[in-house]
Amino acid sequence: MFVKIIASIGPSSGNIETICNMVKEGVRGFRINFAHGDQSEWKKYVEAVREVEAKLGKPIALIGDLEGPSLRLGKISKPIVLQKGEHIKIIYGNEVSDSNEKNVPMPIPKFFEYIDVGDILIMDDGRTRLRIVDKGADSVEAIALTDSVITSRKAIAIQGKELDLPALSDRDINSIKFAIENDFDYIGLSYVRTAEDIDLLRDILRRAGREDIGIISKIETKSAIRNLSSILEKSDIILVARGDLGMNFGLEEIHYHQRYIVEKALENRKPVIVATQLLESMTEKPVPTRAEVVDVSVAVEMGVDALMLTGETAVGKFPVEAVSWLNRIVVFVERHIMPKIIDRVSNKAREHLETIQLKFAKGVLELAEDLSAKLFVFSIHGNTARRIAALKPKIPVYVASQNIKVLRKLSILWGLSPFHINANSYEEGLQNMLSKAMDLKLISYGDLVVLTYGLKEPRQKVEILRIMS
Repeated sequence: MFVKIIASIGPSSGNIETICNMVKEGVRGFRINFAHGDQSEWKKYVEAVREVEAKLGKPIALIGDLEGPSLRLGKISKPIVLQKGEHIKIIYGNEVSDSNEKNVPMPIPKFFEYIDVGDILIMDDGRTRLRIVDKGADSVEAIALTDSVITSRKAIAIQGKELDLPALSDRDINSIKFAIENDFDYIGLSYVRTAEDIDLLRDILRRAGREDIGIISKIETKSAIRNLSSILEKSDIILVARGDLGMNFGLEEIHYHQRYIVEKALENRKPVIVATQLLESMTEKPVPTRAEVVDVSVAVEMGVDALMLTGETAVGKFPVEAVSWLNRIVVFVERHIMPKIIDRVSNKAREHLETIQLKFAKGVLELAEDLSAKLFVFSIHGNTARRIAALKPKIPVYVASQNIKVLRKLSILWGLSPFHINANSYEEGLQNMLSKAMDLKLISYGDLVVLTYGLKEPRQKVEILRIMS
């Protein structure tokens, strides 16, 4: 598969059996949402993922998703059911014990400074909409514009407004520390507004000696759209966070912004993920809707690196089935539609190459493509493999490394199939890679194979083989 699958872990899927089955159905990365749960819960998820990784022998990326500078409700003892037209009160505090009074807590004081009568509050990916009708010093009253269910820790957007909150909260700092200590591969930076937000996280990782942890910038605010070029430059991966995009823009605008973000990522050769409500109906039902199938198909055709399931696998009733359906859709589109349109995606990603490293990656890749060969890359640091993935290969690309951390990060990138080998040199890496590929039945007799490793001056090796015996 060119397009990879990432699944969110939560109460529905945080056990070894379910995680194992999801990996067998195609998951190559797992997301843990640091906005929910606590470190003891997250630790269990991490241990389960790594146990499955060792059991199945497949490198799996772990992504820790920061809460970010968001407005979130405090703790509510039980869900509050609101009918359209009913009133609700938002009061300052961390929690309320009696939700029968239809009071909900807001622990962020600035909320009450920024909010005005007439403002529209949006929650739950746009399903909940409230209008402010009265305002006090530390409370506001709102009327429900939709039938709604309000639960703990839900993010809120104020339509048309962005609050000037710190890019990283104290909770985020503790979550980053947890990600570092537990060897996460990527950290998702929520509500990115400027490139400086990425610099702040990068500096924390650098001071901790963990510059190897990648940063996924989530594009979900108007500021992020305005500053997309500089954010792309500083990020390792871009994520189209359609849930909060739909809370900050009109729903009719989401497809436009998704296409714009993906196109800019292609032009800048940055990996891009699309997330939220891909198969939303499968939270409750075992089969997706026709519209969801088309939505996923369109995303695959755009040339995204990965698709991320959120609520479908974190809290949904059918996490494994959701992964299975996503895999079925991706495989069908790649087999029957992508061959007709992949040139557009690849050509856009291969324009204006400036560095010798990118030109080398393009040369090796196109050599293998022109020969209809399988491309094998031995990689110590993963750089050449990342560049090849960024050029949107049209053929299978297999990457071998002695470094499992490198393989985990590569596992969610377009078209790469990583596997582990032991090697102490580039030459040994090439030989062991070929031998392991035969053992894994990645190549068979008669196949044409191109072997290489990262650009190493003054001598570079590119080997073309016909597997004969």
